[in-house]
Amino acid sequence: MTSAAVSVDRLGAAWSALRAFFSDGMPALERATEAFASVEGAVRSAGDGDRLILWLLGTATALRYSRRPEPMEVGLARARELVNVVGRTQDETMTVPYRTLVEGVYRDLAWVVPSEAGAYLEQGLEYAQRTMRLAKRGARDEWLAQAQASRGDLLLEYATDRRSRRKALTAHEDARRRWPLRDPYGRAQAAIGYGRALLSLGEAARAETVVRETLPVFDAQHDRYHQAAARVLLARALYAQDDSDALDEHAAALVLYRALGCRWELARAETALG
Repeated sequence: MTSAAVSVDRLGAAWSALRAFFSDGMPALERATEAFASVEGAVRSAGDGDRLILWLLGTATALRYSRRPEPMEVGLARARELVNVVGRTQDETMTVPYRTLVEGVYRDLAWVVPSEAGAYLEQGLEYAQRTMRLAKRGARDEWLAQAQASRGDLLLEYATDRRSRRKALTAHEDARRRWPLRDPYGRAQAAIGYGRALLSLGEAARAETVVRETLPVFDAQHDRYHQAAARVLLARALYAQDDSDALDEHAAALVLYRALGCRWELARAETALG
């Protein structure tokens, strides 16, 4: 077997482990991270642009979910490199889905490093301005939906008053209107941010409706990671309505995060109900 074939096989194994993270948890993410690191030299030396894009996308995503500042910073660099490679080898408008990955890492770094949250969010929002312009130029609803949802997430984290939270909700509502029905999984992931925006404005009943729609989608995908995030949000929405089921949903989310070994997410979820 040639070295190129070996690198392709190892890259595929890395992606398999990354996909398994969402159902199996941190051990799979650790395997994915190690596998992506082990194949970097072979991928970069192969001169295959498509394979480099797959490697950069997988590496950035795996490091993003480490929830540790240093690896996440490396993931951010890889995500930005990914955008540059796609823009150089394809077309700048094709970078929109990859640009939203960059913005997502900025948002997550603001969570993980709260002392630097303002700087990360400002950089993310500045980056999002260009993403929105490119999405509008591409004139594809799925890109506009992704760009608006990503922008909405950043705006919500940066919001300091009701007016700015409303701006975040407006971005999410536009994303939801545009999201293609053929992509229920992507729509469900974006709905978590939409639900958070609704809840931030006191619209707990609407947030409950939105998040309940995501649960069967995540279940069908065997995605326990996002199911846990959705259950945390559902618990918050029920708690805001004085519904005693909030405690059961909260407990279910904690069980999922423990089973996945996601310690950072677990610690954050434990304080979700105040």
